[in-house]
Amino acid sequence: MRKLASVKTVSDIMPIEGKDRIVLAMIDGWSVIVKKGEFNIGDKCVYVEIDSVLPDKPEFDFLRKNNFRIKTMKMAGVISQGICFPLSILPEKTKGTYEVDEDVTDVIGIKQYERTMDKEPVETTSAPKKKYPQFLMRMAWFRKLVLPKKQSKGFPTFISKTDETRIQNMPFILKDKREWIATEKVDGQSGTFCLVRHKSRIPFIKDKFEYIVCSRNLRLFSKDNSSYWRVSDKYQIENALRNMIGEREWIALQGECIAPNVQGNKYKVTDADFYAFNLIYPTGRLDSLMAKSICNQHGMNFVPILATDYVLPDTVNEVLEYAHGKSQLGETLREGIVFRSKDGKQSFKAVDPQFLLKYDE
Repeated sequence: MRKLASVKTVSDIMPIEGKDRIVLAMIDGWSVIVKKGEFNIGDKCVYVEIDSVLPDKPEFDFLRKNNFRIKTMKMAGVISQGICFPLSILPEKTKGTYEVDEDVTDVIGIKQYERTMDKEPVETTSAPKKKYPQFLMRMAWFRKLVLPKKQSKGFPTFISKTDETRIQNMPFILKDKREWIATEKVDGQSGTFCLVRHKSRIPFIKDKFEYIVCSRNLRLFSKDNSSYWRVSDKYQIENALRNMIGEREWIALQGECIAPNVQGNKYKVTDADFYAFNLIYPTGRLDSLMAKSICNQHGMNFVPILATDYVLPDTVNEVLEYAHGKSQLGETLREGIVFRSKDGKQSFKAVDPQFLLKYDE
């Protein structure tokens, strides 16, 4: 679950040229405009990320004109992402104090902003009330043991939903000087396609397979005209997964669906299309180069690979500058870049602030 609001430490305060009343505060890798004198270096604060929607309360009334939404903004020639509040906006704890990195999203009542232009289907299954280690959820016997029948038919619990961590929330990764694979972050609808083997208990009877199509958060039980099912048919993804699964218990493919009615159709497509970015086996996610090779062999697109030997610079700003550029899929800015380790195990994203400003996000 994404931390939309958390307790952070102000790591630096920088002046803004020509401005006497505001300064730029550094929170991890984020830069945020604050009032001069409101915070000092080393102070604790409540940092609220972009894409957050604050509750309709008197203390947040100054955000009403923006429908209480926090988004990327440019002021006085600098980019500000997020908002900072003093710890006094939090209720007093009965025991102890608020610690750095503590999640206070629910304490404040913050929700994540959801685009209304591409609403997902209404959820038809309840979310699991208990969370179990993902390595256990990959085992069929464990899922059958702990999940109610209704939940076991929902979004595959053994697969992570697509939501990469932003570089600003993990600036420590800059110390990792290995070579990373950089791929374009495509601005579409994230989809997950999974094939699960149900082993036959009777000798000489073939195993059965269950094909699962999901949006970012939900399983789509009924075939419809959504971009997910359209690309499933277009690329015959079920057949492709059957060819890929081998003797494995399951296989999953994740990617971005783009279509004329999706995200303003920045890529000017005339029909739904699909760009894979993850190919996952029970043993884990394949590296991007291997996944691209396998997807291409089965006639499917893979997100554009921009570099296979990218070494992280020393600052977040340099990574964000690298993320800025033209998309390889159309005459538009790319949303950003996703970085993956060569073994496929680690990944994070850098979203271009210029993209967010242009599309008011």
